[in-house]
Amino acid sequence: MSATQYNFVATCSIGCETILEKELKSLGFSHVKAARNLVRFSGGIEDGMRACLWSRCASRILMSLDSVHAPSAEEIYRQCLKVPWEDFLSASSTFAVHGIGTNRSVRNSAFLAQKVKDAIADRLRNRYGKRPNVDRNDPQVSINAHLAGARLDLSLDLSGDSLHKRGWRVETTQAPIKESLAATILLAAGYKGDRPFSRSDVRLGYVSCGSGGHRLGASAGSSSPFCVRTLADVAQNVGKTFRREPPGIGKAEKTKTFHPFWAVISNDRAIRITSQHIEQSGLSEIIHVEKMGAVRARFPEEDCLLATNPPYGERIKPEDDEDLTVLYRKLGEKWKDIGRGRLAVICAHTGFRKSFRAKAVSGGGIVQRSDTKSFVLVSSW
Repeated sequence: MSATQYNFVATCSIGCETILEKELKSLGFSHVKAARNLVRFSGGIEDGMRACLWSRCASRILMSLDSVHAPSAEEIYRQCLKVPWEDFLSASSTFAVHGIGTNRSVRNSAFLAQKVKDAIADRLRNRYGKRPNVDRNDPQVSINAHLAGARLDLSLDLSGDSLHKRGWRVETTQAPIKESLAATILLAAGYKGDRPFSRSDVRLGYVSCGSGGHRLGASAGSSSPFCVRTLADVAQNVGKTFRREPPGIGKAEKTKTFHPFWAVISNDRAIRITSQHIEQSGLSEIIHVEKMGAVRARFPEEDCLLATNPPYGERIKPEDDEDLTVLYRKLGEKWKDIGRGRLAVICAHTGFRKSFRAKAVSGGGIVQRSDTKSFVLVSSW
């Protein structure tokens, strides 16, 4: 464990904060507290690395470095020059700065990023005798600079790229749901792998299971590289210890036998893509693909969880809104009697709840992700 303690920020979609907070607590992180669009926690740098590997709900993991008073461009440079960047970048490291925010002196985010970049490059040149290289497309270390008035917050983006990119998808369907949001839905529905599961993405009269982006029993980020692996401090002090199981995982979780999954699809291209991803992840014996239309989708077993995200007219557009509300009504009629099963639905259409006519479970309620997007749990185990 590293002696230096840092404050971290795990970002997520609006409305998913409490689920992410619960997940991070279950993984054993300290001082976990949800805010709008994010969850804060603290720990050593290896904790930030573990969050990148093990969190299924987070979009990004940011490690706070400093928060300084910087009312002018000159002060931004001066304050950034004080930060010990050599703890995180070596002489051969590539880096990029993402700036956001303005004030009276700094009129655009690009200029902010330029001032921070100059300070980092000059400090490392003084330390190593040469300036490091900037790589905007594929940096080894990503740095965030957020300016609000005279306050400048600096952080490392440990994830490098959005954590929903888990490395399993080689091709996607027309409107795939992000892996991080899919995982959040499952956690909100109470899914732990101990019951059968049916994945249905309703697409205007047919069902597609997206592109099968999750792998059971593996760390969420195990196949997706993130920039934290190149940090100088990590290479010197932490090594490969972050690959071990997170504190919150027990023996029962590691030896658990997962129940069957059904991927309910009627689109031939989606079937091909999903089948390819299932084979790639080594889960062919667990996940079964069925070709079936939306209103025929069913609960394969009595206590199955059925999860779906109906279209809402953005990436997949119907001829008119009435088509969508008719679809919602048909689905609600089909799935209203689910017995011991559970239904998880996320939809961003304003008329969804009225047309679907399903009541949320007692104690589960409806989780609002925004003014329009709703997550509904029907019935309970």
